[in-house]
Amino acid sequence: MAATRTPQPVLLEPQGPVITAIACTVGAGLFLGAGGVCVYLAARTVADLRATGSGWAVVGIGLVLVAGFVAAVGASTVVSARAERRATLRLASHGVDATALVLAVASAPPTNDDHYQVRLRMRVSGPGFEPFDHSGDVLGYLFGGAAQGTVLPARVDPATRTFTLGSPPAPPAPRPGDARG
Repeated sequence: MAATRTPQPVLLEPQGPVITAIACTVGAGLFLGAGGVCVYLAARTVADLRATGSGWAVVGIGLVLVAGFVAAVGASTVVSARAERRATLRLASHGVDATALVLAVASAPPTNDDHYQVRLRMRVSGPGFEPFDHSGDVLGYLFGGAAQGTVLPARVDPATRTFTLGSPPAPPAPRPGDARG
């Protein structure tokens, strides 16, 4: 009897078609440009190896490695952008509406772009799947108002346990007669 393993929950940042197209274009440009440079430098290094000696060979090999690395980064950019878009589309079509109860809020290290982040520990529950706990870092300007006990809207793919979070509800507006002074 084989035990089925439940997949780990993954917090997905939805990726739209425009961002996917931009990422794929940049990745393809890096791949094709650096890949072409890599092939050219490799051919040139091999052809000039006898004529110029080992000095050019060392420089040529170094440049081939750098160009190959940039080409690999371009290819991985295309692959990851397409995978994130597929996951976004799958979640939109197979996902169910759920809720995420915030259990704890803590500060988190900023992103590479120096955006403030918060770490949310939450329990996600809804129809069609067992409730699960997840801890993840989210952007502070989107979820900075979340506190312990806040209920966030979520969308969950029950098969993969991939989910997204909606923004926290706005605080209630003060009523006209409630002014303290």
